[in-house]
Amino acid sequence: MKKIEKNNKPDGRIQRSERSRQLIVDAVVDLINEGHMIPTAQQVADKAGVAIRTVFRHFSEMEKLYAEIDQTMRPWYAELFSQSDRSGTLEERVTRAVESHAGAYTELAGVMRAVQLLLWRSPQVKQNYLEGAQRIRKDMNVWLPELASVSPETREAVDAITSFDFWERLTVHQKMSRNASIELIANLVLGQLQ
Repeated sequence: MKKIEKNNKPDGRIQRSERSRQLIVDAVVDLINEGHMIPTAQQVADKAGVAIRTVFRHFSEMEKLYAEIDQTMRPWYAELFSQSDRSGTLEERVTRAVESHAGAYTELAGVMRAVQLLLWRSPQVKQNYLEGAQRIRKDMNVWLPELASVSPETREAVDAITSFDFWERLTVHQKMSRNASIELIANLVLGQLQ
C-alpha cells in the first residue's frame, strides 16, 4: 500500500492573511506615530494597502485590534526599558534609570498619547495600560532595589515622578529640555530615597 505523503508547504492563504493582519497592525502604529491619534478604518486600510473590508474581516471590533497591537509591541517595549547598565551607586543608577525611561518615553510618545485618549473608551486599552504601568514599576524595582524598603507613599511618589505623564508635562507642556528634565527627575527621585 502506497503511503500518502502530506504536503508540508505552507498554505498561501494563511500566509497572506497573516501578512495582511501584520500590515494592519503596523499601519495603526505608523499612523499614530504620524499624529493620527485615533485613525479611522479607512486611514488604516489606505496605509496598509488593503481593502477596508480586509481591516474589518481581521478585526471585527477595535478591542481585538488594540489587543493585537499590544501583543505585537510588547517585545519592543521590553527592549526599550531593559537597556543600560544597572550597576553602580544609587545616584548613578537613578540617573541611568531616568535616562533609560526618558529614551523609552521619547520613542513611545505617540503611542502613549493615543493610549491616553483611548483610556476612557476602551477596556482593552485600559487593561494594556495598567499592565504596562506594572511592568514599568517592576523595571524601576530592578534599577532601584532600595524601593523595597520605602514607605508606600514614597513608592507612589517615585512612580509619579518617573511616569510618562510627568515626563510629558516637563518636556512638552513646560518646554524643558531633555537634559534638564532628566536632571530634575533624577534629583526628585534621589530626594525621595535619601
